[in-house]
Amino acid sequence: MSTTTSTAQPSTMDESDPFTAQRLAFEQDVRALLTGPAGRPLVARAAAEGPARAEALGSLHRLLGARGWLAPGWPREYGGLGLGPVETAIVHRELVRNGVPDLLFVVSVCYVGTCLLLAGNDTVNRHFLPLLAAGDLTSCTLYSEPDTGSDLASLSSRAERVEGGYRLHGRKTYSQATEHAGYALVAARLAETGDKTYDRTDDEAGGPRPAHAGITLFWVPLRAGGVTVRPEPNLGEAPFSTVVLDGVFVPDDHVIGPPGEAWSLLNTALSIERTGFEAHLKMRHWLDAVGARAAALGVDREPWFAGVAAVLDAQVEAGGHLAWQMIGKQERQELDGASAAIAKWYNTELGRPIARLALDVEAASGAAASPSAETHAGPGADEQYRECPGLTLSAGTSEIMLYAVATGHLRVQIGDASPVPLDDPDAAFRRRLRRFVETAFAAETRAAGPGAPDGAMRTDPVAAWQALVRSGTVGLTLPAAAGGTGHGVVESLVVAEELGRVLVRGPYLATVAVAEAAAADGPAGSGWPLALAVAGGTVTAAVASDLTADDPAGVPALDGGALSGAVALVAHADVADVLVVPARTPAGPVLVAVRRDQPGVRPRHRGALGHEELFAVAFERAAVEPGGVLCEVGSPAHAALVERLRLRQCGYLLGLSTHAFDLTLAHAKTRRQFGQPIATFQHVSFRLAALAARLHAARVLVRARAAEHDAGRVPEPRRSAAVLALVAELARDVTAEGVQLHGAYGVTRAAAISRCYHRAAAETVVLGGPGVLRSAARS
Repeated sequence: MSTTTSTAQPSTMDESDPFTAQRLAFEQDVRALLTGPAGRPLVARAAAEGPARAEALGSLHRLLGARGWLAPGWPREYGGLGLGPVETAIVHRELVRNGVPDLLFVVSVCYVGTCLLLAGNDTVNRHFLPLLAAGDLTSCTLYSEPDTGSDLASLSSRAERVEGGYRLHGRKTYSQATEHAGYALVAARLAETGDKTYDRTDDEAGGPRPAHAGITLFWVPLRAGGVTVRPEPNLGEAPFSTVVLDGVFVPDDHVIGPPGEAWSLLNTALSIERTGFEAHLKMRHWLDAVGARAAALGVDREPWFAGVAAVLDAQVEAGGHLAWQMIGKQERQELDGASAAIAKWYNTELGRPIARLALDVEAASGAAASPSAETHAGPGADEQYRECPGLTLSAGTSEIMLYAVATGHLRVQIGDASPVPLDDPDAAFRRRLRRFVETAFAAETRAAGPGAPDGAMRTDPVAAWQALVRSGTVGLTLPAAAGGTGHGVVESLVVAEELGRVLVRGPYLATVAVAEAAAADGPAGSGWPLALAVAGGTVTAAVASDLTADDPAGVPALDGGALSGAVALVAHADVADVLVVPARTPAGPVLVAVRRDQPGVRPRHRGALGHEELFAVAFERAAVEPGGVLCEVGSPAHAALVERLRLRQCGYLLGLSTHAFDLTLAHAKTRRQFGQPIATFQHVSFRLAALAARLHAARVLVRARAAEHDAGRVPEPRRSAAVLALVAELARDVTAEGVQLHGAYGVTRAAAISRCYHRAAAETVVLGGPGVLRSAARS
């Protein structure tokens, strides 16, 4: 199996700034250069040499630079094309797609170049930026020190004022791309300025100076006297370097930004670095290499591989959407530290499971691997495994990212503060819908009665359906001719989320999907009466958990208009008017709609699952009315129906998970132990931050899939199965973590989180549990 699907496209980075025809043309031009006669030999050599050598890579950078393509987002006077971050990202993606090591490009162009554009003076920028953009010069950053990792405010390298400039003293460690660099951005602390010292002594008011006082950025030549560069091998392909600064002279006009005031610049530069884009490209390249390797070794169809790879593919896609969103923010000159931390954390954390899967592929192949199979494209298992730890350390550790999310987004340190909202393109519609939902189901909330969980709703599914009918929500996605308003899956996804958030469940999700399928052929189609009945609120539907008919022996048979057999799981089979199940016919499997209230239909409660709305259904020559065959299994109509069902179930689970998370965060902020709220405990805050990041990534992914569906993309049930498996596992994790962080109170029936936990058990199996969905994702 090839794990490659469509990488998250730039068109999803921001709907107000689509991937234009001009950008598509630019992408094609860059691709043509890299794969054409001039670029292909250099690409092949650079890929073979790896990141530790730079001969072919330097020539390739100069090839791009001669056209202004190495730094296309830079102004023309500095060697660019005056375009933007999107075009720079396009170049980056094409390099990685072709197997070109990207470390020099990332550090020299994306990190250093961006910092110089932000704060470099005219002397430095006019001379050095054109050299960087042409590929004639490379650069690096020298921030970390032996005792200073993520805590840059504690750095000890010092800059002594001398006539005409400064002399730098210190030791820098763990720097990358340094052995090929001509210049470096060096962070050091001013030893003194006039009579003012910056060595953490007290300020004029008698208090301690800020830890970051006096930190300054310098543009330092690495070939100058007083600089010693020593390579330090590491697990990865590219070595670190230790750099000793022993009185190297830096002139005044090579100071970047105001002396002593680089702290805000460093934070801005680091936020710009943390798009997650570099890691996303690497994860896509790695996973594609693992898929190709598995196919070459004949294990790509094995269940242990294919299901895991499919879910990882969905996660890589989610990471791509997060990364492109950050590129879009750079395009609009928006700084968003919390979102950047989420994008960086989410993408870099994917390295570990992908590398482990690569190892499993090699181990499982064993003697089946022929000598010819030992040669393969892309990074191998050992290279991935050795490199993945560095991903979660570079440009800020995963722990620093989680801290940024916990304090910048969740605000765990402020007990009564709500989280800072993350981007939500549906916010306005969501607010209107939320007011309706909270009003419409207020009676059920009050009716929950004494002893019910906090905020619980004892909702009659029939009453819930009638409330949605009165609001017009049922017809949201149906055509106007059927009494609907013709909106898309995106809007209905918000409805599903809001229903999940208040734990209101009924036949809505299934009914709407069935009505859409019935209306697909318009008024002349045999399903039109069913669509009209749904829009009018007189018919509801329930669907079998498995609509794929992969196991024909377990599918009821349709013979002469009569259905016989059984299906294992149908949610809300007791209240729905119509049951939609797969059926075998001599011509192949189909989906049929069967009225529940007729003879020969016998729902049986699945008590072992612990929820009153889950049923098995037996059919004994139950009549299928004319027009009751909705579609053939495997047809485009079937694929569209299955995808819409899964996307909306994702929405419901995301709403449920969000509610559970909100309960947990609120509890953690108010529950005090050892004299402080437990939300301020580092381990607790990091667990909350990780869940918040996963929830945001999943929501972005599901919405992007819904938008693609609305735009007419051909539905792919395999991909939607992987997404639902991902979201279902997330819902189980969020609710379980919620119970744990509530302590013993969380397992009482008085705790709202206990209801979320139990509800997740049902909602994560109604369309197949994660294991079943992973199996469907590999088919």
